[in-house]
Amino acid sequence: MPTVRLRDASEYPEAAQKLFELSRQWFNHDFKEPAAMSRVMAWDPGFGGPHGRAMKRAMAPGEFTRAEKEMVAAVVSGVNACKY
Repeated sequence: MPTVRLRDASEYPEAAQKLFELSRQWFNHDFKEPAAMSRVMAWDPGFGGPHGRAMKRAMAPGEFTRAEKEMVAAVVSGVNACKY
């Protein structure tokens, strides 16, 4: 299975550092390190940027609560054997 090295937050450029801070605000939690998927996505802005915007739209207020959406995401990750 392909893997990627999870870099420390300090290895990312300033633009990614700002995104990590927005993530802390979004989740209202002071993470020791940004979430693993955030670090993976931030390394390739051409992929991570559109993915992040799609995630933000998906989690926006709508028919389902954020908690319900998070539960669906957790189940999908489990089915896909995702470690994140």
